[in-house]
Amino acid sequence: MDVSQVVGFCSGDAETGEVLVLAVLPEHEGQGVGRRLLGRWWASTGALGHRRVWLAASPDPAIRAHGFYRARGMEAERRGVDAIGDEILVRDI
Repeated sequence: MDVSQVVGFCSGDAETGEVLVLAVLPEHEGQGVGRRLLGRWWASTGALGHRRVWLAASPDPAIRAHGFYRARGMEAERRGVDAIGDEILVRDI
């Protein structure tokens, strides 16, 4: 992989610990890019004092993100879904 090329990004809310966006170009999926980006976000968020991160994602198992986040230890929070039907996933860091 050419390190001078942007192939993905991750952004979040430093005040709340929410992951807002994690995106990787399709031709770079499955190469660990998303895993590394998410890990960096968790490390940055933990350095700010957060002990838990969260995000909203589709509850549909057919969506790639469903398995991706769960494989990284994120679990559905008891409060269920948000206003648009996305599931709230959380993980202690």
